[in-house]
Amino acid sequence: MHLLYKNLLKFFVLFMFVMQTLYGMGARRIGVFGVPAIGCVPSQRTMGGGLDRACVASSNEAAMLFNSKLSSQMDALGKKLPDTRLVYLDSYHGLLKMITNPAKYGNTINHIY
Repeated sequence: MHLLYKNLLKFFVLFMFVMQTLYGMGARRIGVFGVPAIGCVPSQRTMGGGLDRACVASSNEAAMLFNSKLSSQMDALGKKLPDTRLVYLDSYHGLLKMITNPAKYGNTINHIY
């Protein structure tokens, strides 16, 4: 079994435990942020983005896969815990839009070296 897959399984087991613990302590409204576009953070763009420092697609694909699993786990858990409102907060797409179209969000400087 691939190491990343094993680590994801461990994470989701821990995630379920933490969410059930919070529920046991009285939490009924819980929001969880997804992983942002990690392939677009400066270190990833510098190390794997080539000369133009593009976003690293494989890292972003991993983030999207993780987020989809996280969202589905939250949906499943929400059905098991009565009177609970679990909300998945998408930080991936908003950040990616700002990175890929900075002028739309008021950034007039494209690159600073």
